[in-house]
Amino acid sequence: MKEYPQIELNEWKKVGEGFNGQAFVSDAHPGVMLKMVTSDLGSALKVEQEFYAAKTAYETGLPTPQVYEIVRNGNYHGYMCQVIEGKKSIARLCAEAPDRISEYAQMMAEYGKALHNTPIAPNEYVIPMKALLTKALQSSPIVTDEQRERLSALVDAMPDTQNCLHGDFQPGNIIMAGGQHYWIDLGWLSQGWYMMDLAHNYKMLIEDSMIPQVQDLTHMTQRQMIDFWNAFAKAYTGTDDVEALNRELRPYAALDMVRTSYLHPMNNPQLIAFFKSRITQDLS
Repeated sequence: MKEYPQIELNEWKKVGEGFNGQAFVSDAHPGVMLKMVTSDLGSALKVEQEFYAAKTAYETGLPTPQVYEIVRNGNYHGYMCQVIEGKKSIARLCAEAPDRISEYAQMMAEYGKALHNTPIAPNEYVIPMKALLTKALQSSPIVTDEQRERLSALVDAMPDTQNCLHGDFQPGNIIMAGGQHYWIDLGWLSQGWYMMDLAHNYKMLIEDSMIPQVQDLTHMTQRQMIDFWNAFAKAYTGTDDVEALNRELRPYAALDMVRTSYLHPMNNPQLIAFFKSRITQDLS
């Protein structure tokens, strides 16, 4: 495994913190942000995945901060990237101005369609979604054999497209600054059919909207998340029947849970039971 440069955090000032890491800046590194990843996600392999996927996104021409270098602090790893001054996520903007949720949802729909119409070449860190789902389903412990067969047929029926998928497509992962938008947290960047990104967004904003941790992540109430999804779905697809779209997305939301459990293996019995019950509901 490659050995990355050691840095000392006392040279950096913490400016942000999320579920999986902390952000720092330093006067000695103008225009640079340090993102340190914590827990098991701070391993070199996990950080390499996020770093090189983000690098691929930038080189593809997607609006995303440039990444510079992988570093470590003790056993934890992170990377340096471009600072975007005055940034706020669309999720944060919605929380601060709930009366503009529909406007921000339409913006995300516009930017999302541009993302999903951008071709991307697969590589070691950007795996085609169909290949990833096929592999995840082969050994998934959270589906029954019947569910595995049904979901495998759904994967086989997906169109073979070469366009970008964010992978963690939700309003916390698009930031606004200076009238520009930027996609962030691109560790799950992929290639494939846009419905998988829509399903991930639907799952978070509708199915998981009652979970306190998800409300903390989006800074929005359950009602605000539902309102955002409804406005986003209408703007992205042009449909007025959002419930029909929701029904269509539920099997893909089940696939999204299989993918999530594959990329982040679970050993929590309660979480495993939750995923199993949700998959059963989505396939009913």
